[in-house]
Amino acid sequence: MASPYVSAGAPYATPLPAQPTATSVAAEQLVSALAYSLNRLGDLTSRVPGSAIAWRYLKASHQDDPFRTVLELLLVFFIVRTYLMARTKGESSGKNFVALSEKEIDELVTEWVPEPLLPPNQETPLHPPIIVGATGARPKVIFPQPGQDPHDPENPLSLDQPGKQVINLASANFAGLAANEKIKEKAVQALRRYGVGSCGPAGFYGTFDVHLELERDIATFLNVPAAINYAHAFSCVSSVIPSFCKRGDIIVADRSVNFAIQKGIQISRSTVRWYEHGDYEGLERVLEQIKKEDKKYKRKPTASRRFIVTEGVFEADGSMVNLPKVMELKHKYKYRLILDETWSFGAVGKTGRGVTEVFDIPAAAVDVLTGSMATSLGSGGGFCVGSQNVVTHQRINSPASVFSASLPPLLAVSASEAISLLSTTDPSSHPLATLSSNVRTLRAILDAIPTISIPSAEMSPLIHIRITPSALENVRKARLGESGSSTGRKRSHSSVSHPPPQPIVVQPAPGAVAYSTALQGSSARNTGAQAVPAAPESVALREEQERLLQEIVDHAAENGVLLTTTKRNWAQEMVQHDPSIRICVSSALTKKEVEKAGQVVKSAINKVLGKGKK
Repeated sequence: MASPYVSAGAPYATPLPAQPTATSVAAEQLVSALAYSLNRLGDLTSRVPGSAIAWRYLKASHQDDPFRTVLELLLVFFIVRTYLMARTKGESSGKNFVALSEKEIDELVTEWVPEPLLPPNQETPLHPPIIVGATGARPKVIFPQPGQDPHDPENPLSLDQPGKQVINLASANFAGLAANEKIKEKAVQALRRYGVGSCGPAGFYGTFDVHLELERDIATFLNVPAAINYAHAFSCVSSVIPSFCKRGDIIVADRSVNFAIQKGIQISRSTVRWYEHGDYEGLERVLEQIKKEDKKYKRKPTASRRFIVTEGVFEADGSMVNLPKVMELKHKYKYRLILDETWSFGAVGKTGRGVTEVFDIPAAAVDVLTGSMATSLGSGGGFCVGSQNVVTHQRINSPASVFSASLPPLLAVSASEAISLLSTTDPSSHPLATLSSNVRTLRAILDAIPTISIPSAEMSPLIHIRITPSALENVRKARLGESGSSTGRKRSHSSVSHPPPQPIVVQPAPGAVAYSTALQGSSARNTGAQAVPAAPESVALREEQERLLQEIVDHAAENGVLLTTTKRNWAQEMVQHDPSIRICVSSALTKKEVEKAGQVVKSAINKVLGKGKK
């Protein structure tokens, strides 16, 4: 019988169609079900407005990159899985938790001690003197007793005291305008008209007509195109720097810039190169090194913004910038200059226009110039001047201008009135007429004291007094010989306390080298993003100097002269400065008062440090 699979005369056998298996049938049914579900889902979602656009996007995305679809499905799977396995869901089984008895829970609660909000202080902070009434060149002051806390609600300090009148060398009142009657009268009028505060940022119902008048007054006084005011001098420069400098930009800065500038540099996250304080040859070496690196790594100098940042009169020591040299290097290497005149505006120059007036350089030649209205104008807040573009950029990019409430109107009026007084053309009635004479008188007395050093510029009304190493060693030997301890007398009104140094943690900019104490003698590269933790030996030495300086302050206060030690946030300072006494000379003092104050300070120094040798 012939085979049913082979026809007669056929050379090859032809198989019959394969019968479908159960697996293939199930797969076809699954595909059909998925297709039906997708079609049904498409019909349902098509009723949602905009769903057609979403479906087209998904289909196009899958067709262009199927791997992306798989990846997104995996991510959705892991999200769902993570949610289902999360311990924070409060599962009822409790299998992921340690079972504790009621007794064990009570013991843990009893033993728990919360962490302190602040690091423990190494000594109990005391408190500075309290000014009764208005401040000025001759305020009345109440001195708390040793160890007394005037803020203690259970034992409050009685303020019904006449106070002791002192010669004020502690407050920054260079032009003597803190108690000026004309300014006070204008401020009272503004208070009655505008109220106390501005109640909003400059760009959000916080701009008053007096703010615009103040900006015009500042711009006219400094002969610059435009100006912008800030509610606080510290936030002024610390916001101006990051509004122009970003990650990848280069900042070349003096190592002794003030704390506000340091914060601005940290916030900017720019690459920072430091040069030693006052070393302008070192500044040129840094600029030349950057130029060589541009050629080496084939970088375009115009690809990033580059700035030189410095101060007019340095807050750290009262020294003055060599502005002509800085301007020369700025033009030579094509850098922009950010100059902070917080301690020089209203203090130096014949009419108080700052270091630009001292060196006869137009303020408009400085790209970005900042200043304070608190140190000399008897007001508050800060300002920044420059071109119209520089000022306009800050109005929408400077955090302190965009997010902070604007300057109270009464302070704006006070600052405008102070500028009008500084603008007087009569030399004899100018607020700064006697300031330079007072500075020379005081410096003649202080410069003759061998146990101290004064790094401040001769014309600077901001004077810093430091203890010489030899005087410090002599005092230490004398006190160790007397009592076996170098601890001085208890301070009566110090506000200095010393928490352990804690470095701030800020992510440095890529490719930058962190600062270290080993690089202090060189112009090394640094981001400026971290503070320098001081060694225990240097901390002990610093505290010993501060104790001695505070004793000098206390002795001077007992004899009617108000001084202050320089206050620093040592835990966050990027450069460790020597402790000092900060003196602010005021033009409101007479020559006799300055001479008396100088003799009192000299007597206090000799009493604490000894007379020394000339």
